[in-house]
Amino acid sequence: MTDALKPQYLLKDKAREGVHRFRRTWGRLSFYAVFMWRFVVLQRPEPLIYGVAVTDRCNLACRGFRELYFSGGEPMLWHDADRSLNDAITEAKRIGFFHVHVYTNGLLGLDTSADFNWVSMDGLPGIFEKRRGNHFLQVERAVRSTSRAKVAVIYVIDRNTTEGIEPFLRWVHETKFPIIGVMFYFHTPYYGRDELFLTSEERAPIIDQLLGFIRAGLPVMNSRAGLSALKSGRWPRRFAVASIRDIDGEYVCCRATDKVCADCGYAACTELTEVQHLRLSAWLGMLRYW
Repeated sequence: MTDALKPQYLLKDKAREGVHRFRRTWGRLSFYAVFMWRFVVLQRPEPLIYGVAVTDRCNLACRGFRELYFSGGEPMLWHDADRSLNDAITEAKRIGFFHVHVYTNGLLGLDTSADFNWVSMDGLPGIFEKRRGNHFLQVERAVRSTSRAKVAVIYVIDRNTTEGIEPFLRWVHETKFPIIGVMFYFHTPYYGRDELFLTSEERAPIIDQLLGFIRAGLPVMNSRAGLSALKSGRWPRRFAVASIRDIDGEYVCCRATDKVCADCGYAACTELTEVQHLRLSAWLGMLRYW
């Protein structure tokens, strides 16, 4: 190939790449337009989000779901012969999932091909150890050193971590911790109410504090609408928009028994219900991680 011909081939390659990108984007927009019509207007919570707890063979299939997350245990530990989590992520994208998220403790780094990493951090040193052990600096280094995907923090509020909320948010803001923000969940008593559990009456003033932190410009990812729904408790449980699969089978919404639902602290569910109710803050919040 002569030098004179090379620009022509480069232009053709760029044109093909542009057409491919347009088709992919148009396909996603078409899917979400139809989905949102059914979800918001017709109030039909059809399948969208699929969770895989990678404790055994990774069994992937779209079946109408288009957003995938890997959780655990610790999904970064998963392997099947010489295949790792990155192979599962690649396969997920090949078969049609639009975005792949990974929920991790960060101890094995964040070197994945996922679109989004959610890292568990429940406070600064002194608080962090109560849930996660003496690994704060290790997790901090992992977050600061990654450049491959967007990162956000999951902070679980329980009786031990409540006092660490504001110091952690201010530290994230002041040190320019490279994350999208902090999503707050409440401890969910999967195995029965324990010493970590906070009642709805105890959660309420904490949620009011979080709403105040949003007004103050601190990096809270929860929306005002989602937090208000979580405080009121008036939101549907077993929300059929999401399913999760592990070694034992498949479950709607989560793997807990129905009796746990009343005490659910999984704030991502209230974000989705408020999107369905056309709450602007929930829509704007969702655009940050989808």
